[in-house]
Amino acid sequence: MTSSQKLKRRSTTPWSTEPDDNDQHHGFSYRDTLQDYHHYGEFGRKRNYFPHYHFHGYNEIRMTNVMPLLVSMTLLGLQEYSAQGPDLLEQISQELEPPRIPEGGYRVSSSSFLTPEILNSMRSGRFSESQYSTSYGNNGNDITFTEPSLSFEPPDNSIPIEDKPGPSMELVFAWRTVDFEFESEAARERAIFEGNYIPENNLPLGLELWHDRVFVTLPKWRSGVPATLTTAPRFTKDKSPKLRPYPSWGWHHQGSCGGMTSVFRVQVDECDRLWVLDSGTVNLTADPKQICPPAIFIFDLRTDRLLRRYQIPEDQVKQDSLWSNIVVDIRDGNCNSARAYLADVWRFAVIVYDFSNDTSFRIQHHFFLPDPLSARYELHGIQFQWMDGILGLALSPVDINNDRTLFFHPMSSFREFAVSTAVLNDKDTAETSPESFMPVGKPRAKDYGHSSGSAIDKHGVMFMNMVTRDSVWCWDTRKEYIPQNLGVIGVSNESLIFPNDLRVDHEDRQSFWTISNRLPMYLYGPWNPNDINFRVYRAYVDEAVRNTVCDPNYIVPESENGYDETC
Repeated sequence: MTSSQKLKRRSTTPWSTEPDDNDQHHGFSYRDTLQDYHHYGEFGRKRNYFPHYHFHGYNEIRMTNVMPLLVSMTLLGLQEYSAQGPDLLEQISQELEPPRIPEGGYRVSSSSFLTPEILNSMRSGRFSESQYSTSYGNNGNDITFTEPSLSFEPPDNSIPIEDKPGPSMELVFAWRTVDFEFESEAARERAIFEGNYIPENNLPLGLELWHDRVFVTLPKWRSGVPATLTTAPRFTKDKSPKLRPYPSWGWHHQGSCGGMTSVFRVQVDECDRLWVLDSGTVNLTADPKQICPPAIFIFDLRTDRLLRRYQIPEDQVKQDSLWSNIVVDIRDGNCNSARAYLADVWRFAVIVYDFSNDTSFRIQHHFFLPDPLSARYELHGIQFQWMDGILGLALSPVDINNDRTLFFHPMSSFREFAVSTAVLNDKDTAETSPESFMPVGKPRAKDYGHSSGSAIDKHGVMFMNMVTRDSVWCWDTRKEYIPQNLGVIGVSNESLIFPNDLRVDHEDRQSFWTISNRLPMYLYGPWNPNDINFRVYRAYVDEAVRNTVCDPNYIVPESENGYDETC
């Protein structure tokens, strides 16, 4: 490729995307477009092994680019922590079986969740004819499964009202494909005709709650997504409501960088403001393009008016950056002192944004990197590799020192990490004190320990989505982070396939909200628009953790303590 061709390709981006000196120092090398990648095989498979092999090729090249950095940073990390003893690196496993895939596709199950009385009467074991039971986490209950090929019934045209992956979890919404509240039927038909609305290309990913509205994000993985941030009414009999663009259709014109481009996740703060992290990146599955600079939009939810738009400075945005998560920290009800933490999942960094000064800075640490040993995923017969870095972000309650802890984890990792926000908020301290970032406890599991979204309630209980286990887990942050102290809130190999985002609301009686979206099926197939593909659940946190190891009133027996004295 000639220099003029490279320049022409890069001219579609509104700012320079040349790698900086630091990138070259760490061994990064970049190619210009996906057209240059197509001759690469899919990790030893034929290029068209999956329907959307372009996305696989892109991930493979990203993996190749970051491997030198991963190896060097891993060696540094091992040297730093080896002094603490070999127990730190020991892999602990719950030995849970991976999710099973029903033959012939995914069908709606009519079976209901068994009562605790029945569950407690069953013993752990293997398949016996069509049923088996197994204990998930330390929650005191066994969860019984039925052989999928025998229990799944043909789908009907109705949305099941009672669909409980766990005793406390309530189905809020369920969609096969999502539709929107267009300004008119003619506008809807025109959007379909012009390719601006392709129903099967719309994938809900992030969610948030404020009073009577549920916010749902739809990143632009592919074309045909007319609005990237929407709302649905919280109180409605319709289990599949049409989505309303937020704050209006005028904010969703692709190519207009004054509006929103492609939003992965949002956060509501205690000051009734909505923080929207716009990645500015579209067409992620085929030919990713950064058509607008990444930015934070802050809306007043009482008026739906924009309070501020902050564009992330160019020197803090790297080539291939993907901004995928945001959490907001407020102390003592002082809305002007807010800070936001943004995760760059593809270039392994956190940006700290100071609302009062309207400034930000970028922090990098080797704990933000993916673990190469955890980059292999297997879900319902689909195998793929992702080198995704820091994604999960969860803030603890304020402690006696008026400080909070940011818990975080890379997507491709089985570990949880933590850092004090007092360290994170000071750029010099964060850069000169890498030892202030700490691993927490032990790995979640030996296999299938990938977690996406996580959030912590006001009592310090963390809820986390386990994407390769079709389940939602919990952990009381005052206890050791070891498998014995992890509980399971809900699990279903039908209705919780790839639970993606999770949030805890600000109600007096808090609930956690989670959304499952079958993302691997969307990316790699099989994808059936006639199946129920997207579900939103909620559960009161006090009911969810009752009688589990995550209950703040649960006392860990003495024999279970002292498992990991080094962390």
